[in-house]
Amino acid sequence: MNSGSVNIQKLENLLLVAVPRDLTDDEVIHMRRDVLRAIRRNGSQVVLLDFSQVDICDSFFGRFIYGTSKMVQLMGAKVIISGLQDAVIETMVELGMTLPDVDSVLDLDDALVLSRSLASGTCISGMGQRG
Repeated sequence: MNSGSVNIQKLENLLLVAVPRDLTDDEVIHMRRDVLRAIRRNGSQVVLLDFSQVDICDSFFGRFIYGTSKMVQLMGAKVIISGLQDAVIETMVELGMTLPDVDSVLDLDDALVLSRSLASGTCISGMGQRG
């Protein structure tokens, strides 16, 4: 599954979305639609949005992160965000964008551990800080 340079992969019950840097606004919108279609097609329970390659964030991209997270939740899937860089976090906070009910972790390793615990219904202490 590819929308331009966006990579969406199904791993177990997880839909892994590797978000590249330098997406145009149109590519961002297409990526969101591709993610929602992939959730429906695969019945994914957990969506991991990996932003480790993204090092800057404008208000449009911040709204994309927020909006996509909400849309994924409305489709019944849980959201994990990984790899947010400092500048992206600063921009989101300055714009007042919090992500309640979204787990965020530092890297993909932590995200995979958390996704497995979410799927099994177990809780891992200290893992997955709520936005």
